[in-house]
Amino acid sequence: MTSSFFHHHQQSHLCRVLKVTRYFFIGGVLFLTGCAGPPLRVYTLNTPAHHEAVQPSLSPHAAIISISHVIIPDYLDTQDILLRHGTEIHRNPSSRWASRLSIGITNLITNEIASFHPSELVTDQTFIGNPTLQIQINISRFDVTSHGHVLLDANWFILPSNTSKPVIRNQIQIRNTGSVATPADIAILMRKTVITLADKINSSLPTTSVSY
Repeated sequence: MTSSFFHHHQQSHLCRVLKVTRYFFIGGVLFLTGCAGPPLRVYTLNTPAHHEAVQPSLSPHAAIISISHVIIPDYLDTQDILLRHGTEIHRNPSSRWASRLSIGITNLITNEIASFHPSELVTDQTFIGNPTLQIQINISRFDVTSHGHVLLDANWFILPSNTSKPVIRNQIQIRNTGSVATPADIAILMRKTVITLADKINSSLPTTSVSY
């Protein structure tokens, strides 16, 4: 009789423990589900390539324009999408760049300059040999504010392989305005600003790169 009562008491206690554990487990799952944020969105400065575009064949004597990795301030060179609020930098918690910002800027500038030189090799990749022209770009400031204002300060050097030719130096300050309501808006505004920089650099290239 005593043994049977003790066994029944143990079973009742175990059932209560399992029931409480189940409630805690379900509550924990619901809590974690409620805390889950929006899905992560990933952005790039480049637009999708056009499949119908046909690249012309390059001559063996085609000029090579090499674009070095663009230098930007350390705090910007992340995958975070940032907005400046006065002296504070705010990171968007649900959106990121597909790569470090300096890589995205380098790729976009390379593609934009290449679009003006279809018969020349414009690249930001390592290759064997000396380029006809080497472009080095430094961005000292690239701020996008919460009010939709952009300020970019940059300088660049164009170094010819022919040492008898002069080194070209230039600098620019670019101001833009636009919507920053969403990360997509920020990406569009920054892309527009980087393209303006690329076009200014392109316009400073020697007229005939082959002559260099």
